Amino acid sequence: MLLFFVMLIIVAAALERWSLFHGMDGVTHRHFPDRPLVDPEEPFHLVTQVKNASRRFVPFVRLRENVPLELIFSDDIFAGLAADGRSNAFSSTLYLMPRQLWQRELEVKLPRRGRYFFRGCSMQGGDFLGLSETVIYQPAQEEIIVAPAPAGDPNLPQLLGGFLGDRSVNRFIMEDPVLTLGFRDYTGREPMKSISWPQSARAGRLMVKNYDHTLELTATVLLSAQTEKTDPLRLQKLEQCFSLARSVCETLEKKHIPYRFLSNIVTAGAVSHWSNVGEGLGSAHLSSILEGLGRATYDYVRPFSFTLARAARTAQQGRTHILILPNRSPALEREIRLLEQRTGTQALVLTPALPEEKEADS
Repeated sequence: MLLFFVMLIIVAAALERWSLFHGMDGVTHRHFPDRPLVDPEEPFHLVTQVKNASRRFVPFVRLRENVPLELIFSDDIFAGLAADGRSNAFSSTLYLMPRQLWQRELEVKLPRRGRYFFRGCSMQGGDFLGLSETVIYQPAQEEIIVAPAPAGDPNLPQLLGGFLGDRSVNRFIMEDPVLTLGFRDYTGREPMKSISWPQSARAGRLMVKNYDHTLELTATVLLSAQTEKTDPLRLQKLEQCFSLARSVCETLEKKHIPYRFLSNIVTAGAVSHWSNVGEGLGSAHLSSILEGLGRATYDYVRPFSFTLARAARTAQQGRTHILILPNRSPALEREIRLLEQRTGTQALVLTPALPEEKEADS
């Protein structure tokens, strides 16, 4: 009997020693948002996956997941754990059967525009005798982009509708709306109705009709981040500009007007091409612009006059230009006049009207 107890103690000690160093072997963690792009206050799901790749039972795992400080949980059980202003991690416990993949989805939301990260997790696993814990950290950098909210100006739809309506009427009065100049390669941004199937069959690739500029109303949206650093309302004005840009692009989408997007804003992350989004239409085209607006910082690459000059160099007669500026500076008037001369149309200039400014005007 004594020998049996001695052997039992030796086996338990060996298992305890092994579990101290290998108790979490084969256990991996991942958490990520179920969508890459959302709106402010729009619910999405935070997916957590914990996998036990080993053939043994893991009786205890404690997760401490790192999440954005601003994250808001819909479930009351987790409410306040990550959004209390003091912590950016929350804990949960579970056990894992052999070869098990454990998954959980929590409904969450983020309150404002920006770029947010989910930066991995620390996992604690109990030893064989439950006397101590093994801690491992699995780093990660899953991100989600929150686009700006639409502009809250109730007069904006009427203003854009009138401006674009005037351009559309002038287009058909001045020129023949069925003139086709030729064909060009399909880029994926053009509507399907523009594809020439006979020409595509002859060329062996998708080709679209290249219309005269008066056939189809086209637009260029230009967004500036150039403001005075000393302006106390600078950040509020830029946020309003981002919202205005979103509303303008969504209006163009609803009216099926192809548009190009130009900006001088510095964006965070791998979207360096965002300063010049080619002409197009559709959900993918709009999403690429909304992602850039969500990543936008409050800095600019170069003065906005360079962006205006770039637009003027490629401007065609009849093309509509919509400028979104934090402030209408007299220094830009020359470039705006040159742009209007090149296109033969008047540009629409939009600037944010903050509550403080409205009260001052009244």
